[in-house]
Amino acid sequence: MGKINSVNLSPYNKLYDNTMNVSEASREIMWNVGHIGNSIAMYTLFALSLAIASLGFLRHVELWISGKTAPELKGNYLTRFKNLFVWGAAQKGVVRSKIPAIAHTLVYVGFLVLLFTTTMVMLDHDFGIKIYHGRFYLLLTILSDVLGFGVLVGCLIFAHRRLLSKPDLIHSKPADYLFLGVLALLIIQGFLLEGLRIYATNDPWAYFSPIGLLFSKFFWFLSIKATKSLHFITWWFHTITVFLVFALAPYTKFFHIISSSINLFFKDSGRHKGALKSPGDLEAMMEGEEEFSLGLESIKDYSWKQILDLDACTSCGRCQDACPAYNSGKPLSPKWLILDTRNHAVALHSEDKLRKSFIPKFLRTFDKFLTDTFFLSYSGVNKTENGFNASGEYRAKNPLTQTSVKSLGINADERIAGGVIDPDVFWTCTTCMACVEACPVGINHVDQIVENRRNMVLMHGEIPNEAQTTLRALENRANPYGAPEDRINWTDGLDVPILKEGDSVDILYWVGCVSSFDPRKQKIAQALVKIFNKLEISYGILGKTESCTGDPARRLGEENLFQILAKQNIATLNSVNYNTLISNCPHCFNTIKNEYSEFGDIGNGKTPKILHHSQYLTKLLKEGKLNLKEGTEESFTFHDPCYLGRYNDEYEAPRKALKAVKGLKIIEMKESRNKGKCCGAGGGHFWMDLKIGERVNTQRVEQAAETGAKNIATACPFCMQMLEDGIKATGRDAEMNVRDIAEVIADNLI
Repeated sequence: MGKINSVNLSPYNKLYDNTMNVSEASREIMWNVGHIGNSIAMYTLFALSLAIASLGFLRHVELWISGKTAPELKGNYLTRFKNLFVWGAAQKGVVRSKIPAIAHTLVYVGFLVLLFTTTMVMLDHDFGIKIYHGRFYLLLTILSDVLGFGVLVGCLIFAHRRLLSKPDLIHSKPADYLFLGVLALLIIQGFLLEGLRIYATNDPWAYFSPIGLLFSKFFWFLSIKATKSLHFITWWFHTITVFLVFALAPYTKFFHIISSSINLFFKDSGRHKGALKSPGDLEAMMEGEEEFSLGLESIKDYSWKQILDLDACTSCGRCQDACPAYNSGKPLSPKWLILDTRNHAVALHSEDKLRKSFIPKFLRTFDKFLTDTFFLSYSGVNKTENGFNASGEYRAKNPLTQTSVKSLGINADERIAGGVIDPDVFWTCTTCMACVEACPVGINHVDQIVENRRNMVLMHGEIPNEAQTTLRALENRANPYGAPEDRINWTDGLDVPILKEGDSVDILYWVGCVSSFDPRKQKIAQALVKIFNKLEISYGILGKTESCTGDPARRLGEENLFQILAKQNIATLNSVNYNTLISNCPHCFNTIKNEYSEFGDIGNGKTPKILHHSQYLTKLLKEGKLNLKEGTEESFTFHDPCYLGRYNDEYEAPRKALKAVKGLKIIEMKESRNKGKCCGAGGGHFWMDLKIGERVNTQRVEQAAETGAKNIATACPFCMQMLEDGIKATGRDAEMNVRDIAEVIADNLI
């Protein structure tokens, strides 16, 4: 392939010369604009744009470091670089939704190739490294052309979503149109320049620039002189546009390329996935002499990582689309929670109300002008006499989300919950982690929600009335149901070993409050006991000494009560000896496995296994210890508990347990596994009914009913209650049942 045959494309242009050798393929860099004056002007503009961009970047950094320290994010760099590659470079979080994935991939890959090509041009022209020629030149030329066109296609897909299809997860502001418009303009300018050059120079390698070649056909009527003049004007238009984009990147949506990448590098929290951010040991803190505040009251209480979370948001709306609270008509939109807090922080920072800046005042004044003009104004935040206002701007179809923001940028000491954002935004969260799972840039919305609750409860005594009743019960009798002595009533008539101090067993069965006190959920515990006894497993329960793990207290913001219960339970756990702890409640399982380790050792110096009962049942099945009979031909759909799935990445164990019963027909819901919809019980909502919007559990039952299955299987007593209530509320009592996987297995034992 040393030579290319001559091809006559038109009567006006003979584009190929068969004497040209592939190794000589190249083009004149800076064609038609190579005059020294152009170069001086270009590099002067570049230096100016670099200075403005650097100012904007430094102001972003100042905003981030205005936050408190986050020592848990130190170290673990191998995992962090892996996250940056998998979630950043490989775009794992973006490609999960088909249409946005196609559009974003076209823009992202095209942008990278064009950036790489521009870098090669710079190395060749500015540094004298002769690399932009031969086959490498031809490869870059055709890739840049084709994938550059892909960027244009991606922009058109995004424009179609924003202007025509308009899904609710997207709110379109001038910032979005500016981003898409400028990106498309840059690509079109590039093709115009390429077409003009090809037409004027009779480029022998034009076939390697198919889009540019196509553009060249539109200039057939121009003389060479006119073509050069138009090229010169277009080149400067393009150059100025590029430098404007570069200069203003920190004040536009372009900056998400940097902020989201940094955030993804720090995606790993440094703690167990299912654990909430801890304020530390409150007992030790209260014994100290220093005053302290708990939770997030004002923007001053946010850590640098939490502020980086705010700044990294691309407003893609995936979190809102996944949120059960938003989709059931409640005021919480995780997207707007982040954006409103971000806009509040940015507005305060532009006014120098967050921290002392090392940047000269005249530069900060210029930065404020750019921030107010482009970042805030183009994001729908307008300057007023007293601060900033976002009301009246379209936010979402949900009317409560539309009005959930209260005030922005007035005072750095303004409370976030109640001052900046409606408190109901925080209380309607079910802590299901669907938003965190959906976010492609590593934002943890739930941490910020729970920490705002923590401040409301512990520093201001603000909590919904129904939740107060539950917390008082936990404080007085260590469970939300009844007298501690009634905890073992479910064992009547069963052979259940109740452990005393010093006893040793292989399996410690942590029953949990719901399965101990609620008559329907007691059947789950009884099913497990039937299995244990059938297999003659060495096991026991703690009986009356078992208490609530504190999960509802912690999720409701009552951190002090949680820690008291945790320490009591740790002492109880250390009073007996065991190899494995099993719980049929994902909330208990998650709390003991992921959150108790901060407050003490739970295994008397050993490291016991902590398993959910679905994992243990699957283990028994794998070992061939469970012999099951042929099941009836019943249809089941499985509901994934959030605290088992998204909190602990366990999706397969309960399904394997169900599938082990031959004859059962398992039908998946449309939203399952990591995209499974919450039942509505998490975040303390099992214990309070805020009566805002629709019920989440009825929506989940509707999804289950769409499968045609007659039974909903689950692996959580809270989910069971919510789904049974949803079945009654939707009038399906006679046609649908809810069963725990342990009940299904126990009923089919041989």
